[in-house]
Amino acid sequence: MVKVDFFDWKLREVEKPKIDMPFSRLPWEDLEEFRDVAEDMRSRFETMVVVGVGGSSLGTKTVYKALRYKATRKLVFLDNVDPLLISETLRTIDWENTCFLFVSKSGKTLETVTILNVILRELASRNLPLKGRVIFVGDRGNSFEELSQKFGAKFFSVPSEIGGRFSIFTAVSLIPCLYAGFNCERLLMGGETSLKDVKIPLNLALWKYENYKAGRKNSVLMPYTSYLREFTEWYSQLWAESLGKNGKGQTPVKAIGTSSQHSILQLFIDGPDDKLYQFFVIERFPADYRLPENVEILEYLSNKKISEVIKAEFKGTLQSLTVKGRPVVVFTLDRLEEFELGYLFMTYMVATVKMAEFLGVNPYGQPAVELGKKVAKEILSS
Repeated sequence: MVKVDFFDWKLREVEKPKIDMPFSRLPWEDLEEFRDVAEDMRSRFETMVVVGVGGSSLGTKTVYKALRYKATRKLVFLDNVDPLLISETLRTIDWENTCFLFVSKSGKTLETVTILNVILRELASRNLPLKGRVIFVGDRGNSFEELSQKFGAKFFSVPSEIGGRFSIFTAVSLIPCLYAGFNCERLLMGGETSLKDVKIPLNLALWKYENYKAGRKNSVLMPYTSYLREFTEWYSQLWAESLGKNGKGQTPVKAIGTSSQHSILQLFIDGPDDKLYQFFVIERFPADYRLPENVEILEYLSNKKISEVIKAEFKGTLQSLTVKGRPVVVFTLDRLEEFELGYLFMTYMVATVKMAEFLGVNPYGQPAVELGKKVAKEILSS
């Protein structure tokens, strides 16, 4: 479960309309088909390499990094055309025991297609067929569907109205998450719960908008766990790419408790009041240590759990910000599990679309980045 507390801001009574957004139609009916293909891959391969960039990868990577403590299969991510990353990844994988998932809505994403062609050559050089080893995910009628037919590989479509950064509850992420051994029913249930209590995501959007109008143009997300670091990356794309249009937008700022206390917290507390703060804290960690009774140096640590230390540091940060009048919301996760992640994903996606409505911008698409893609294509074609 997830508890949400806004500080110095009273929850507004809002109408509870039925949320009908492209990503809010959860794919319960497709889950069994996704599970079948994931189980087939699990029975034959120890590792899945996920090839995709941006929204084609970030949601999956967020779930995997958050729940890797319980994963029963390994996911490896190729999400950048960094020659060293690609070289080291392909050099170290066990090709016989590895399958591949290629994700691109258009089927023409430069980075994904670049890596795809390298992997196709490496598979051919090892006489490893694509059929039964490779899955393609994208829009119907794109080049990935054509390739799947050419090589006899599996293809799964993404609803055309769902953009990459909103695709966490589609084949894009559900297939690799099922492969890794995660409970995707619970992930969907978390999303469903957020939709049933839309007061929270709608208030989150309204709170952010009021702070935006007050001049707070930066949106800090600071989980107090290293295991949600990737969530801050997912959130950054969602918030920035959806809202940064027509001279408007709110810049996402990523931080991690407690490590960021030793780098950027000074600015948060004593710098300009141009930010709002979102914290994620975990009530019950899946693993913990208790310190010995006889400790060195800091006697007050005697018999304390590590979880008590991180919670105490969070409370210190929280108080430091609230006494300065900084706007804060805290999401308290009962556990770090699939349900809680599903709740957070849906809550933030709904809040993003509502924030776009308040700002008067289209949350879907990213027209400003097309120029960069065009220039890169011209350089590579010359």
